[in-house]
Amino acid sequence: MKIWAMDPEDSEQLQELVTRLAADAIRRAPRTLGRISRRRHGFQSRLRRHWGRSLDLYELTLHRARELGAELSRTADPAECDALTYVLTSIHARACRVADEVHCLLTVGHGQGALKSARVLYELAVVSMALSEYGRQPGHEDLVDRYLAHADVIQFKAMKVYQEHAPDLGQEPFSPEEVEAAEHASETAKAQYGKVIGQQFGWAANLPGAPGKTTEGLAAVVGIAHLHPYFDWASAESHGGAHGVSLNTVDTRRGAMLMAGPSVDGLVTPASLSLICLHHCTLSLVVHGQAEPDLAALVMLQVVDKLRARTDAALKAAHEKGPQLPLVGSRV
Repeated sequence: MKIWAMDPEDSEQLQELVTRLAADAIRRAPRTLGRISRRRHGFQSRLRRHWGRSLDLYELTLHRARELGAELSRTADPAECDALTYVLTSIHARACRVADEVHCLLTVGHGQGALKSARVLYELAVVSMALSEYGRQPGHEDLVDRYLAHADVIQFKAMKVYQEHAPDLGQEPFSPEEVEAAEHASETAKAQYGKVIGQQFGWAANLPGAPGKTTEGLAAVVGIAHLHPYFDWASAESHGGAHGVSLNTVDTRRGAMLMAGPSVDGLVTPASLSLICLHHCTLSLVVHGQAEPDLAALVMLQVVDKLRARTDAALKAAHEKGPQLPLVGSRV
């Protein structure tokens, strides 16, 4: 029976039942949550025994990449830090943070969730490589300025959507002065670089190879389009389409099951892709973050890549053992 078609008396009885059931769930919460915690702890212990070395090497690689970026930031000569240095440093910092998110998700068995974050790392690598390769080349001196101006256009678009829905969200809208300032910045960017600046990669429209409006187009320009199938896979996981739903399965000893919780499967691809993309971001910063690359930084860059390769080998070795660990959480 539809709730809105019920008699008032029936509706009141239903609400009383809902209230009692909710109160009972809260009363039983310590026992229920304790059972969930024990089950999750057991799963993560088994996952750790199988994937622990791989995950430790991943974290070590990330640590060295983050340490290298921090050292470059500390020792950089302010007189030589132009807009490109600032942007590459910012992208690298974000790449380290996202790579850390990937590691956290992998350690609890959320490979599919980690793949979504690896997708972000792929985009950061593409952008970082494009900016570093062309940012100081003759004819592309305004590339970094275009990249930063693109944010003004996107931020104003987001502001307009927020203003429309702020009352429904119970949030305070931006003031007229704030909206006017954002609109001015957006229009200034369009006036300087054309309406193309509002497209996803409009800031890169003047690069050779016609990158167009897609991530794949820009990836082809910088030479890593061979990684794009992983981006498409991760995109399916990121959106609500039927393709992503169809991928939400895992093979077990009982056959294929729908995933409604973490799994021991699917850790290799997000981990490998994340470290490859983090390395590209680190390479861009080390080689192009300053007018002259620092020798010590170049050596540490090779160390990071060596650790990445060791991690990749450990991941593949663990995968080839074919773990037959049970899933945790609800299964269908």
